[in-house]
Amino acid sequence: MSQDILNRIALTALVLCNFFIYEVLNKQSGTVHVVKLQFEEQIPFLPFFSIPYISFIPFLLITIIYLAFFYKKYQSVFISFLSCQLIAYLVYTFYQTSVSRADIVSKDIFSTIVAYIYSVDKPYNCFPSLHVSLSMICLLYWIKTSPVIKIPMSIFVALIILSTLFIKQHYVLDVMCGIILGILTFYIGQVFNFKFIISNTTNKPP
Repeated sequence: MSQDILNRIALTALVLCNFFIYEVLNKQSGTVHVVKLQFEEQIPFLPFFSIPYISFIPFLLITIIYLAFFYKKYQSVFISFLSCQLIAYLVYTFYQTSVSRADIVSKDIFSTIVAYIYSVDKPYNCFPSLHVSLSMICLLYWIKTSPVIKIPMSIFVALIILSTLFIKQHYVLDVMCGIILGILTFYIGQVFNFKFIISNTTNKPP
């Protein structure tokens, strides 16, 4: 197995293992802030948005694996994902937030899925939304590598982002900052990968 493949596997594992830090931080710690805006009381609870919400996980895994093995500048991908995770974790550590969830009374399949989501994910680590920021990174890399699917992929990611609001997992500010973080860390990956390439080229023996 080539060194390049081993590097790609190692970086993929690092990104995936980093999600365990989320679980460690996903609990009340000190003062908990609420960033809810007044108009958000008008946002409806729509349980059928649980489907795009849970589709985020296979979407993320497929994207990471695809980029790991089929994208030439794979270092930029993992710089983007790792910087996004670490920035979010720093915020969660020093500015813990929580969200007020919906009361689930219906027994339909979508409400049952939302109840399950609530049961496995505590209502912390909300600001910024990693669900949103990581979806944005995935979207931008899909557009970069496969521009032909730009429109359907954008619609799909928009549904994931909206789902965080409609199943009451996040507030608007969580989503807005998640979008900003995703775009920012996507470009961090581009800049640092460019510097890495320039450095390697410069240091290459004649």
